[in-house]
Amino acid sequence: MKSLLETALERFLPRKGVPPRLREAMRYTLLSGGKRIRPTLVLETCRALGGRTRMALPAACAVEYIHTYSLIHDDLPAMDDDDVRRGKPSNHRVFGEATAILAGDALQAAAFEALARTPDPALVAPMVRVLAQAAGAAGMVGGQQLDLSRRASLRAIHAMKTAALFSASCRLGALAAYSPREGDLARFGRHLGLAFQLVDDILDAAERGRRNFARAHGAASARRRAARELEAARAAIAFLGPKASRLERIAELVLHRNR
Repeated sequence: MKSLLETALERFLPRKGVPPRLREAMRYTLLSGGKRIRPTLVLETCRALGGRTRMALPAACAVEYIHTYSLIHDDLPAMDDDDVRRGKPSNHRVFGEATAILAGDALQAAAFEALARTPDPALVAPMVRVLAQAAGAAGMVGGQQLDLSRRASLRAIHAMKTAALFSASCRLGALAAYSPREGDLARFGRHLGLAFQLVDDILDAAERGRRNFARAHGAASARRRAARELEAARAAIAFLGPKASRLERIAELVLHRNR
């Protein structure tokens, strides 16, 4: 599944007319590794609900393009000001701030171009709506703004900045499978996203900068809350029975990962 996804990420990336340096900057962060949890959720949700992978593949790439653009922008000096991403210099450290901003902008646009290549045209509009809402002002971007303000609750920040895109990933998979259980999968993704962020906070507790649940309340408290979120996630997909096994495996990886 991962090799299929990696090939598709390259295939759906715009080529014609793209300035070489901009394309290089886009590929630099997109293809630098990463867990690919969000696009995997799109594909595995579709499979669990009886859908075909080819119907979900453009949406999986779209989600990863959005996620990658957010990483490039988050690392900028005006945001989190990080010089390293996945063990390599951040995009703006290699290509400069202006090109990094443009690479993020281009990946955001590429996400919706990828969605337009969904085999069934009837799915394009609802998929665009789901991803745009999760990535926009009431989702990921809004969560980043709350994080910058330092006044909102951590749960509100996590729900918008992280869980919204996890939830959208599962919704996109459900749409690709023509499933009526989109709401159940949305809940699974939301709880999984909250657990993911709590584990991130445990792993990053020693770092200074952004607000952190584990630093504020202790790693043990964060671990207990993450476990509760995972139980809620599992409950949301209990109706799948044995077909939920791959999604449950992803949930276990989220809870027990060490990076």
